[in-house]
Amino acid sequence: MQKLTLAISMLAIISLSACSGGGGGTGKTQGVIGGPAVLTLGATAGDAQISFTFNTIAGATQYTLYYGTSSGVTPFNGTPVPMPSSPFPLTGLSNGTTYYAVATYTDSTGESTATAQVSATPTQPASSPYDPSWANVTPTNTVSFTGTASQLEAAMNALNPGDKMEIAAGTYNVSSKFNLDVQGTAAAPIWITPASGASVLINMTATQNIMNVGETSQTRYLCIRGIEFTGTSHGIRFYDCTQVWFDNNHVHDTGDACITTNTHDTSYMFITRNELHDTGGTGEGMYLGANNGGVIMSNSIIALNHVHDVHGSGSGAQGDGIEVKQGSYGNLIAENLVHDCSYPCILVYGTAGQAQNIVERNTCYNSGDNTIQIQGECIVRNNLCINGAGSAFASQPHQGNPTNLQVIHNTFVNSGRAAKLSSWSGAASMVFANNACYSTGNMAIDSNGHTGVTFAGNVCFGSVTTGISFTAGNGLSDFTNVTTNGSNINAHPSGSSALLGAASAGYATSKDLEDTTRSAPHDAGCYEG
Repeated sequence: MQKLTLAISMLAIISLSACSGGGGGTGKTQGVIGGPAVLTLGATAGDAQISFTFNTIAGATQYTLYYGTSSGVTPFNGTPVPMPSSPFPLTGLSNGTTYYAVATYTDSTGESTATAQVSATPTQPASSPYDPSWANVTPTNTVSFTGTASQLEAAMNALNPGDKMEIAAGTYNVSSKFNLDVQGTAAAPIWITPASGASVLINMTATQNIMNVGETSQTRYLCIRGIEFTGTSHGIRFYDCTQVWFDNNHVHDTGDACITTNTHDTSYMFITRNELHDTGGTGEGMYLGANNGGVIMSNSIIALNHVHDVHGSGSGAQGDGIEVKQGSYGNLIAENLVHDCSYPCILVYGTAGQAQNIVERNTCYNSGDNTIQIQGECIVRNNLCINGAGSAFASQPHQGNPTNLQVIHNTFVNSGRAAKLSSWSGAASMVFANNACYSTGNMAIDSNGHTGVTFAGNVCFGSVTTGISFTAGNGLSDFTNVTTNGSNINAHPSGSSALLGAASAGYATSKDLEDTTRSAPHDAGCYEG
């Protein structure tokens, strides 16, 4: 399981007494008679950035960070940056350099004295399996953008291989179609990010997609990172794109789907660490590929994203979290957190005979439909699925028939059906093994036929279709803390769980959802106890 390494995490707390002085500030109270206001500043280092956290002070109207690269930073010698909310990411920093910081708040009496100093050192993480091979290439030229919204499109399209554009802080209200078509190389990618410490919002005010990438010519070896997007139509629409990395962005309150690749074939896309939510129209968080293989996405990675509250609007509202359409193949959908969707949190069709897709280590809950739905030609392993209005897991004909499916070491929990397997009988290479299938009010495994299907090592609570072997579970007490409404999702096996040691060794995965090594006797479900 890919984890974002936290290099240093320091927490400093200083009490500011009612009569303290220095730093140009006065003492503060926090709504407690005689009690001091307490400002807390935390610093957590990441890759080329530090995330600062702070608490809320009653009556405060502004929080300011002061930072530098030498110890002893104060409001008088540090670089000031407003912190609009916590956590506050200070980006564009140099890996390996230690940064020092203090913070103040301002209220009706003026600016407070500073907190104690904290420090952190950004560090380039170890190579991630979810990032492109060119992820650690150093830009050769920095382009600082300080223009207007109307100048932003031209400035982006003027970028050359090796350029890194750093956009000044601000809200860029774009009022006409916005196209981005640039060509980097593997040795010299193009990077588009906010300037250090800057928050950048691109807001499309016209009835247009917020940004079209690769519409007029192929876009390749491009990274877009750390930008907030919102607008009245679709979010980011990728056309003719390959080797494009969309990383750590925030797309929300869109008139339609947040991210689409449904108008041109795409390949080697890297969609990682983004937050997507509050969609209109058909309402998908991601709509990847097109119906009946009309457009195909291949050999791409969709990982570490947070997709939530996608419902759509109007008569055509759907609201899938991540949808990969028929014919798209060789894609990895991994370690995403997807919840509160009107349609399936993850919906993956078949590949039309091409390389299998892989869906693994995702946590999905609160779907108005099936929580995860897979048609065919897919490996589904180590996922946690809780609370679907249909089934926690469903597989059925959908622009193709189920075939070549291996569903292994997942946890499916629902008040309705836990797992619904339709038209699996007689299909090739069908395996359903080592899963925890728990239904508190319906069937644990509901199959309308299972000739030729391999069932092994499953633990079930609820009724099971006749002829399918399983180990009986004890109910939700088999988990540390799970509720079928998705409010509690700790599905680690409890101490007396029926899941412990119940899996079939022949189908055991090497790791579990949390990257814990599995060892014999193996546990059923997505977690190794």
